[in-house]
Amino acid sequence: MELSAASKNGTAILYQENFWTGKKALIINGTPATKIGKKQFSFTAADGKATFYTVQGSFISGVKVEISDPKETVVLAQNMWYDWVILVLSLVGILPGVIFCGAVGGFFSVLCCFLAAVFNMTIARSKMNFALRLLLQIVIIALANAVWVGLWFVIVVLLLNATQGTAAAAIAAVL
Repeated sequence: MELSAASKNGTAILYQENFWTGKKALIINGTPATKIGKKQFSFTAADGKATFYTVQGSFISGVKVEISDPKETVVLAQNMWYDWVILVLSLVGILPGVIFCGAVGGFFSVLCCFLAAVFNMTIARSKMNFALRLLLQIVIIALANAVWVGLWFVIVVLLLNATQGTAAAAIAAVL
């Protein structure tokens, strides 16, 4: 994820965060800032003046950068209402998987829906055309739910075929 904005005094801020590795970098006016903490950076200007930057938020909730001198907060990415709707729709498939499909369906629904949520938030941060971005996010939601339902169905059919003889004998014994 790569986000950029400018502060009130014209400082160009570029924040880079790799979702998979968690590596973070802050670039001020084209020069990398020194990382001094998990989400804290220090930048020394040409005149020797040190400024501290604190990154707040996350990949999903949005990112803000607090500047120490002058005291200022710069919003790099903020979720719009439709981003939250897409995120919730990505996770809705978990409920039927957990409630109606047992442990196997629950596992696959959680796995696929969380992956869909991550991919959709990655797409939400992209510079793609809005209509294309929305269409792609809806396709990812549908695909994620189709994948977990398909995997669950295949496993259930295989289990039923594997236990067909013993299940029939058990039912006949009860009747």
